[in-house]
Amino acid sequence: MRIMGIDGGGTHTRVELRDEHNQMLFRKEFGAFNVNAIGEDAFRELLRQVFAHCGVGDVSRLCAGGAGASNPEMGRILGEELDMAGFSGIWKLCGDQEIALRGAMEGPGAAVIAGTGSICFGKNAAGETARSGGYGHLIDDGGSGYALGRDVLAGAVRQADGRREGWALLQRVYEKLKASRPEDIVSFVYHPDTRKSDVAAFSFIALELAEAGDPEAEEILRRGAEELAQMVEAVQRCLGLEGCGIALLGGLLSQDNVYRKMVCDRLKMLGTPIYPAHDALWGAAQMAWEMG
Repeated sequence: MRIMGIDGGGTHTRVELRDEHNQMLFRKEFGAFNVNAIGEDAFRELLRQVFAHCGVGDVSRLCAGGAGASNPEMGRILGEELDMAGFSGIWKLCGDQEIALRGAMEGPGAAVIAGTGSICFGKNAAGETARSGGYGHLIDDGGSGYALGRDVLAGAVRQADGRREGWALLQRVYEKLKASRPEDIVSFVYHPDTRKSDVAAFSFIALELAEAGDPEAEEILRRGAEELAQMVEAVQRCLGLEGCGIALLGGLLSQDNVYRKMVCDRLKMLGTPIYPAHDALWGAAQMAWEMG
């Protein structure tokens, strides 16, 4: 019997299949996973593609971690599709932060994730878990790509009307939008087709300008680093994890850039920033293995 792990993201879904000895057989990538974003019909079609390709009838244990897992409809749909595909084993649906932490390290610690959104998740030696952040871009997601991109756009319009000194943010935003007026920025931000990932795409401007020493961009990144640190502190207090290892995950933190350096410098006051041992997909497959 085989083991399956699923890492379901907002833009793509990755699957890992392992044999009965916990050795990887293959990995495969599919479309977006989050039912909140793609709707029930598209989510069902995605699951059918995954299960048909992987032969889920021969799988004994499955762990799926994904964006939108807190929506109870996702678990209901996943269970129904597994039944229709002939799955007779045991399965679990959890948040993407859980599989990320399991992939990142053995034992107790915390993972802080900064991609389009942001969240911190931790586990202590007693197996207790806690999270902070991750409540969505409208009210939370501090330190995320969305938050940095939003602050770049906010800084640009403030430079346009003289509330901020300088012009670098404004110039770069104009270049990216192929625009020349602050009204064009407003039109982009409030257009009904503008997604949070579109706003997050402006975060690279803060990284590039901060690397060149621009003070406005540096301040945007400092605010983001402080937001992530506050998430970690909250999890540590809840679980008694002071001084623990802190894995840095997500697109903004997975490479050596000026933002990761700022975040590491701030987190060194709380514990030991580390690179993850494995990725979230490995974590999902390993959690499936450990269900036996």
